[in-house]
Amino acid sequence: MSNKVQSEKVKPNGTSYSSTQDSSSIGPSCSVADSTSATMAALTSEQSKTSTNNSSSSRKKAFIKFVKDPQTITEDLIRKRAKNTEAARRSRQRRVEKMESLEKQVAELTIENTELKTRLTVLEIEKKSLEEKNLDKDSMIKILERQLTEAYQGIIKKS
Repeated sequence: MSNKVQSEKVKPNGTSYSSTQDSSSIGPSCSVADSTSATMAALTSEQSKTSTNNSSSSRKKAFIKFVKDPQTITEDLIRKRAKNTEAARRSRQRRVEKMESLEKQVAELTIENTELKTRLTVLEIEKKSLEEKNLDKDSMIKILERQLTEAYQGIIKKS
């Protein structure tokens, strides 16, 4: 009992092709395009029934207004994929630009860090030199104070 099923499929690039399948192979493994085509065919036949039968519910009419033909769905899918591809490209470009910016910032900060370390070293050397100079002056002050005290004591003893 081999039933052949003829179906028309549409490739993402917009071209369509026909294929014949054994109906026993149709099952859960059917592609989305097959189920979409089948749904569209059923809805198209339902649309024709609805147009001949004016007593249909308003919900069915509202639903059918939003149903698109398979060609429109394929075009929408192609547009959506192109839009997504472009968005992904822009995202990658932004990521590359951000990485370049961060690398540039790292280079600038590395240079600044080196300059600051050099400046710190110079200032530490200058500080040490000034501290030594200050110690020399402190010791000179103590020597002069001692000499002054001795001179004063010498004057007091003579008087």
